[in-house]
Amino acid sequence: MDQLPRQDKSTQSNIHQTLASAIANNRLSLFSCSACARILRHPVTIKCGHTMCLNCLDKANMTCRTCMSSIDEEPFKINVLVQNLIEKWKERNKMEEMDSPVFRLLLRPRYKLRSRSAGLQCSVDVTKLIPKRRRKHQPFQVNLRRLCKRTPNCRKPKTRLERKRRDSNLAIKDSFHKVLQNILNDLQVTLERALRNSWNCITEEDLECLLCRRSLVDPVTTPCGHTFCRDCLTRVLDHRLTCPLCVSKLSVGDYFRATTGVLDQAIQFLFPNFSNKHVSSSQNDDVPDQNIEVPVFVCTNAFPGVACPLYVNEPRYRLLIRRCLQNPSKTFAMVSTDPCGAKFMQYGTILEVRDAVTLEDGRIILSTQGIRRFRVMSGNEKDGYDTAKIEHIRDARPKHEDVSSLESLHQKVYTRAVKWIHLLSPSALSEVERLIGRMPRVEKDWIDLPDGPSWMWWLIPILPLSSHLQMGFLSSTNLEKRLRAIDKMLEHMKIRMKAVPREESEAYAREDEIADFCSEQVNN
Repeated sequence: MDQLPRQDKSTQSNIHQTLASAIANNRLSLFSCSACARILRHPVTIKCGHTMCLNCLDKANMTCRTCMSSIDEEPFKINVLVQNLIEKWKERNKMEEMDSPVFRLLLRPRYKLRSRSAGLQCSVDVTKLIPKRRRKHQPFQVNLRRLCKRTPNCRKPKTRLERKRRDSNLAIKDSFHKVLQNILNDLQVTLERALRNSWNCITEEDLECLLCRRSLVDPVTTPCGHTFCRDCLTRVLDHRLTCPLCVSKLSVGDYFRATTGVLDQAIQFLFPNFSNKHVSSSQNDDVPDQNIEVPVFVCTNAFPGVACPLYVNEPRYRLLIRRCLQNPSKTFAMVSTDPCGAKFMQYGTILEVRDAVTLEDGRIILSTQGIRRFRVMSGNEKDGYDTAKIEHIRDARPKHEDVSSLESLHQKVYTRAVKWIHLLSPSALSEVERLIGRMPRVEKDWIDLPDGPSWMWWLIPILPLSSHLQMGFLSSTNLEKRLRAIDKMLEHMKIRMKAVPREESEAYAREDEIADFCSEQVNN
């Protein structure tokens, strides 16, 4: 390979300065302090995810020097995993003290020359890019500052010689940039290879989670200095707010600690194909597919198009909701308990999370809304909560000759339902609207909707119906039968009723027509 030419000192000087600047500004480093950019000494990880030397912490202002976020973790604990990795690296490289900056990978000449560019080599013959001297008494010099930056008020070339010089300078500029870019690319590859070879003493086992014994995914460091996968740590905090290793006290705020940057960077750089081994693929569909197992929340009956507020306290359902919120669709299945002894009923509704609020003790308040009905095909279990393969159900399309009679029946039942709603006391109606919203308006294409008109499903949870009767409505695929059942229910209601006692609700639930309808749908 050819060396850079010595006769063009300006070009050599600019290349040397550019390469030195590229090396100095290169951010490719591992286990370096975010404040002093040196190898970490007594590393401390704060809640924002940045790791720095213990002496580099701004204890006076109690703020992170990188992101300026507040620090409230005193007394500071050493990051155990990072400290062990650095000690292993020092032992391998026989380095006891690391007072020099992290990046000492400077270009060293193979042999000594007087030129400033001693040892710098490239695969392009640069001498061919520089034209010969036009005059023996006037050496050719390239003004890189003038080539790289032209002032707006520069004079345009007028003569042929000036235009020729301009074209020649532009050609030299483009060629110079290409050569320099190739040199920098080769330098970047060399630096990455050297960095990997320097840290190849770290194995995959060194970067495993102590709880799941697999690669760290989204590593989080607790205030006591121990590191776990985020999912593993949050599952432990669901049961008890203590560190699983040293049993030191933790808080709910540790749910939201940022990712430990130095470990995440090291995993992605040293083992790019190792960090995503056990990450589950997220679903992009708005509604879960019937061939995929969906998480099942066993609680109560939910209905399509109707809001369903939830209060989540059990650890298994906290895990379910967190995974649901990480999914782009933000959906899960809601079913009620089975009084006959099975785990849950065979019909339910897919819910979509609209809003979620996490309380200080880890409990979650959800605002959800029903999307589609489904039938359970088979059940399973995952990490403590139930899952199921489902099949979406929809109403049967009415015959053409029955459409007019169905529209008349719909108008009749809707009018009766609106009158009954107006008979409710203002306090009762206000409470209903606070929980599940106002009564929806009739859609224009309600006959073609898979679940029929939304107002009907809004009315079912406030009617005095038992869980078994509600299940009959969920499992029904005949819109006409559902309308007739609601009509009979409203007909048996007292006209001036303000509040229905529980005993009276059960009496209405035993009406022959409604009970026969629901039992018929459940048996089918």
